[in-house]
Amino acid sequence: MSILRRFTDFILRSRPQAMGVAFVCAYIPLLGSISILIAGLVTLRKSILDGALVLCAATAPFLLNYYVSPPPADQTGMALIAIATIVVSNILVWLYAILLRQYNNWSLILELSILLGVVIIGAVHCFNPDIQNWWGTQLTAYFTKATAMMNGLPSADIKMQLQAVDLIKPYATGLVTVSLLCNGLLQLALARWWQAALFAPGTLRQELYHIRFGYVVGVLFVAVLLLSLGGNATVLDMRPVFYGLFFIAGLSLVHCLLASAKYSWFWLVLVYIALIVLFPKSAMVLAVFALLDVLLDLRRRLTRV
Repeated sequence: MSILRRFTDFILRSRPQAMGVAFVCAYIPLLGSISILIAGLVTLRKSILDGALVLCAATAPFLLNYYVSPPPADQTGMALIAIATIVVSNILVWLYAILLRQYNNWSLILELSILLGVVIIGAVHCFNPDIQNWWGTQLTAYFTKATAMMNGLPSADIKMQLQAVDLIKPYATGLVTVSLLCNGLLQLALARWWQAALFAPGTLRQELYHIRFGYVVGVLFVAVLLLSLGGNATVLDMRPVFYGLFFIAGLSLVHCLLASAKYSWFWLVLVYIALIVLFPKSAMVLAVFALLDVLLDLRRRLTRV
């Protein structure tokens, strides 16, 4: 912990030091994500402006690298998606850190994430009604290139790839969106852990134990589930966002309910094994569990943590 303390004191000592470390870390393989964690920590610990400047320093290397070494023409689409994902994810971490700094409410942050995801997906389908076919083209090109790199695949495997494209493309925008949102939340959690470990030990656990959505978001989830039965493309794309973020709330609920149980670590290990083995169905079950918590307030009924 002393090494972490010295490193933290160094980056918090002045704005240029934090920006410089974030800029350098973004260029180092396997350490790139630390740069945005620094931005999150600075936002939580110092100020929103300081965090914004460190955010710029953490994001600039990715943009510079794209313009200095542009990808081949046939890979431009996916490269732009990758760069946009990094930039948007970094901005999200900073925005999330602002919300956490101001309100200290993880439930609010997740609720706003869901609403943001709904707006993003709605906008994408509004501006590009043919987005599913665009994803089909991109995914087919990706699988075709992967097949060529593997010196060809049996026709049965190629058929399975085409089936996979048909299965993924109705949810592709939603999957990318929820990946962005969850990545931002994960990095915020790491930045908050960093802050809590040094300045307020034990506080993060209690914060994460009490993630519970309000009735408005619960009603929206039910509405999306019902409307998706009609096969509407926009609504289908929204499902991954609701399942993904309600899954996080479900994990919070499980941890809270098992916190006071005897051998709680053992039961948590079993839960995570089941999640991994039965994924993605297990994630959907946990999301529905979190939806029930909206209606029944299971923490109040089953525990006093």
